[in-house]
Amino acid sequence: MSVVVGRTASVVFGAIAMLSFLLAVASFSFGRADGVVFYVAVALTSSYVVARIVRRDVQRRRAAGELPPRRAPRRPIVFPVRETALTFAFWYAAAVAVDVVLTGAVNVFTLIAIAPFAASILATLTIAGRHMAFRLTAEEEEG
Repeated sequence: MSVVVGRTASVVFGAIAMLSFLLAVASFSFGRADGVVFYVAVALTSSYVVARIVRRDVQRRRAAGELPPRRAPRRPIVFPVRETALTFAFWYAAAVAVDVVLTGAVNVFTLIAIAPFAASILATLTIAGRHMAFRLTAEEEEG
């Protein structure tokens, strides 16, 4: 089977699998158990065909040396719990301070809803931004 035919077949069978899965959901919503069984069988068969085609293509590419060598995994990414808690506390205090400056008092709604939400969003952005900056710097130093 040529490469173009294999890729075209995998796209076509993938579309058939997706369409039949959606039709199975529609059949289920109309209470047609026979339609559900039929469409799920078609989806599974099409998925199996796609898996075989893709597996054969990967084996062919690996034998021809077209696939790049496997990358060595980096250190695992660990979640910085202490840093996240401190960042959250800082942004929580900042959100409460902004509310005090703007309104002149501490509002219970701010303490319970606004400040935790703002702190979680800002802490997420802060931690993710620092992580990306350090990863990019580490990649530049490696290269």
